[in-house]
Amino acid sequence: MQQFLKGLPKVELHAHLNGSLGIESLRDLGERLYGSTSHKLLELSALRFQKNLDACFESFKFIHELTSTAEGLRFATELAVRDFAQDNVQYVELRTTPKENENYSRRDYLQIVIDAIEKAKEKYPDTLVKLLPSINRTEPVAVAEETVSLAVELAQSRSDLIVGIDLSGNPAHGKFSDFAPILARAREKGLKLAIHCAEIDNPSEVKEMLQFGMSRCGHGTFLSPEDIVLLKQRNIPIECCLTSNVKSGTVPNLEEHHLKRIMEADAPKVISTDDSGIFDTTLTQEFLLAAETFGLTHKQCIELTLEAVNHSFASDQEQKEMAERVAKYASTLQI
Repeated sequence: MQQFLKGLPKVELHAHLNGSLGIESLRDLGERLYGSTSHKLLELSALRFQKNLDACFESFKFIHELTSTAEGLRFATELAVRDFAQDNVQYVELRTTPKENENYSRRDYLQIVIDAIEKAKEKYPDTLVKLLPSINRTEPVAVAEETVSLAVELAQSRSDLIVGIDLSGNPAHGKFSDFAPILARAREKGLKLAIHCAEIDNPSEVKEMLQFGMSRCGHGTFLSPEDIVLLKQRNIPIECCLTSNVKSGTVPNLEEHHLKRIMEADAPKVISTDDSGIFDTTLTQEFLLAAETFGLTHKQCIELTLEAVNHSFASDQEQKEMAERVAKYASTLQI
């Protein structure tokens, strides 16, 4: 099964840029930026997480330090694409929150990432990358407004690359209602919405989010059976990130992961990594865990991949080409 999944042309729909750097990429990045002093710095990256969501968000601080310069951010983006390409991921939507410091503005940040994605395309032509600028719900609303304004502006000339907006950040902080008008503006301008929803047990906010609507639901850990039925009726997929949920403590173990309930309800779903570097996983590994835990067959893994194709923010032509690659792979294995 592992060999089959490694060869499968996979589709990644929930991946945060800074969290997607594996240990080898962090080492490469540290050596590029700090030379011989990188080993001391990289000790900080070897964090072992307690089962606590807050601790996982703390782990990003070191990675953000590595990407606090234009060179670091540019190289990190290329390395993230490299890691997905090495896992035979044919399509990935990278999410990242534009940041500003003494080295770059939020506009600069997005342009650096865009340029790096373009450069990575030359090295990894079989991996198609899209960009979802992220709103961090722990930051002021004014920052979210700037992020959406930049995304809308840049999407006018790069609609092939900037395809949506992500709402993420620590779900225990900030109020969704504060960001709803900004998200509504992004949607009116043609951007898709990938919203972290029901990541913690907050039924009133979940109801508010579902009423507002979204293109895809991130995590959906604490969705009620009625919520899942509603998403099924609206054909809104739930982005399931098994290792992330277990290591962050929002799910007690793999056997109790909500993917099982979603599959039983025959609701739309996709398997994703969330932060493959932070949680030391790959999309191949996530599929393998799902297969081993819930008894997925080769055919079901193919079907899940095609679901991801259909729910991606790629163009119709791009989706067609991705589906053809999956079908071609399946035909060689007589699946």
